Amino acid sequence: MKMNRIVNVLAPLRNSALLILATATAVSSAFAVDVAKVNGRVITDTDVKSLLGSYSEAQRHQILSDLNTRREVVSKFVDQEVLMQEAEKQKLDKDKDYEMALSAFRRQFMTDRLLAKNVRPKLSESSAKKYFEANRRKYSTDKVQAQHILLSDEKTALDVLRQAKAPGADFQSLAEKLSKDPSAKNNRGDIGIITRDAPFVETFKDAVFNAPAGSIIGPIKTQFGYHVIKIIDKKPGKSLNFEEVELRVRADLQREMVENYIIQLKKASVISFDDKGIGSIQ
Repeated sequence: MKMNRIVNVLAPLRNSALLILATATAVSSAFAVDVAKVNGRVITDTDVKSLLGSYSEAQRHQILSDLNTRREVVSKFVDQEVLMQEAEKQKLDKDKDYEMALSAFRRQFMTDRLLAKNVRPKLSESSAKKYFEANRRKYSTDKVQAQHILLSDEKTALDVLRQAKAPGADFQSLAEKLSKDPSAKNNRGDIGIITRDAPFVETFKDAVFNAPAGSIIGPIKTQFGYHVIKIIDKKPGKSLNFEEVELRVRADLQREMVENYIIQLKKASVISFDDKGIGSIQ
């Protein structure tokens, strides 16, 4: 039974393309122990442990506590090493796809490490509770039913807002005709009932929950464009305590801290945009 559970945990190792990149970027410790060789290239215990980096501590302990499973992990690393050496023979590490993948990995890895060093240590229980107290309204069971029209620019959104507020205007007809949201052809702009923890952009949710029932608001800018929103109905709920929403609070606070950190870095940077170049992206 134990082996079956461990083999199930190991299953993702067999097919993950990312392991090739993990193998290529593994760093051997000066105190690493040799566990295998492939064509003279040494594989160490540190290399093997790199395969388990995405697993929880409990899963790693389960895997590494069994000798047969440790051998299986080493065997999987050997499989990857054989494949990687053949890829190197075919010079696949010299093509653009490899360079792009390596660049993307480096970008993600470096940004994650930077945030781990400069932002996450500030995410304490006391800071989370302070954020919760300052944003209690965000943590309730309130519900809002809304419809929206997504436009590509503010000028168009202002014009659509004027049309939507005109006497006798049919908001959903406007959404079906004008919205850039692909789903509008089917739902006519109706996004249904949303809650405080719904997976919508915070700017959009803040606008929806702060507006009175029956109102039409906008333009609300998000990364998707400019929204004109109609509030159909609001159902007040109950406030939740910190223990009930601690994970959400920590996630929200971390997101805000990251955004503020980026703002600080951008203020100290020289940034420009090339609209012509942006327009050529396909």
